[in-house]
Amino acid sequence: MHHMDAYIYRAAFWCGPCIIKALVAERKAAPGAIDMSPAEALEQIVSANGLTSESHYDSDDLPKGPNAEGGGEADAPQHCDGCGQFLGNPLTVDGLICVENMIRDYLTTKKAATDAVIDGQTSTKTSSTSAGSSSKP
Repeated sequence: MHHMDAYIYRAAFWCGPCIIKALVAERKAAPGAIDMSPAEALEQIVSANGLTSESHYDSDDLPKGPNAEGGGEADAPQHCDGCGQFLGNPLTVDGLICVENMIRDYLTTKKAATDAVIDGQTSTKTSSTSAGSSSKP
């Protein structure tokens, strides 16, 4: 599994490319930052704001990171708030159970939806056949 660096910004996790795009859109970073590594760009942005350390600012103002392994071990999969990509964080036992339940729910729902479609096609064919035979003289 590929673990990505994650950045924390405004109470959400972000992947590197999305956090820089967000900062450029908010005019907190120059457009040229998109061509830099996210860690290097963030370091320059923090420095340009007269700050020397993450402890000198709040993650509501500027992102904090990079945080290895998708933000670290958690009870649920972490996804980028910008693009939705899974950040590859390790899961706790509760996190593994959470994912197993999501998969089970998805498969159950998908099966129920497939059964409904099959039942719907069967009843449509039956009703069109009976409707067709009753319209004959």
